[in-house]
Amino acid sequence: MKRRNFLAGASAATAFLSQADLAYAQAGGTLGVVLLHGKQSRPGTPGFNDISSKLSGKVLVPATPWEEQGWERISVTVEQVHAMIDGYVAQLRGQGAQRIVVGGQSLGANVALSYAVARQNVAAVVMLAPGHNPIYVSRTYPDVRESLDKAGALVNAGQGAQPFRGTDDNQGSKLTLNTTAAAYLSWISPRGPASMTAQAPLLPASIPLLLVIGKQDPAFGMAEGSIYKPAAKNPYSKYIVVDAGHRDTDFAASAQVVSWVRGLPA
Repeated sequence: MKRRNFLAGASAATAFLSQADLAYAQAGGTLGVVLLHGKQSRPGTPGFNDISSKLSGKVLVPATPWEEQGWERISVTVEQVHAMIDGYVAQLRGQGAQRIVVGGQSLGANVALSYAVARQNVAAVVMLAPGHNPIYVSRTYPDVRESLDKAGALVNAGQGAQPFRGTDDNQGSKLTLNTTAAAYLSWISPRGPASMTAQAPLLPASIPLLLVIGKQDPAFGMAEGSIYKPAAKNPYSKYIVVDAGHRDTDFAASAQVVSWVRGLPA
């Protein structure tokens, strides 16, 4: 799988750093950041590029199995993606990062939360326009409930690797996933690791959460009550509303994201 790495600041000449950058490089430069893009998107979004360029530290923005057309034929489970993120974390630690922030936009934010719950050893989680809602999908499309039952039966019978077709949604557009039974169940189950409402209460109080949502985002009405409040047990956690839609929240909030990350307690 391709990886794209955006490094800024730590090795740059001091003359090109602002005072805030310099203070961050001295006090918090051991942070490493993994940013995960959204469903059917790509790593090099304007928002991610802006965040990466402003953070004086180590920032990794990888391509993922859900990049662009990859989502409709995704064949890995959420747990297998966690193992991939372990590799990115190891890469950052190999570059000197001692604390890791995981974040993302839309489905990437979803997976960042899921990873933090599963591993419980990250410094913080950043969720920008969190998306992918299995509860909404299962309620909106009647065939999804039947598909989940079939996928669950195959998994329970030890046949999770069987080819499988099932329904999903991306911001109101119906999709068909050509995947495996195990992968479909992992991503689409309302009780699974990709269900933010199921995962949010499980985030440890030791991990602060930044959640940013746009006023025009379809998830605006549920993000605070269903995701942020159950997850935000750490006092450094923060909920931010910006004047943006689902796809441009990361850019609209880039300065606030950088400020929050820089201010993470040691």
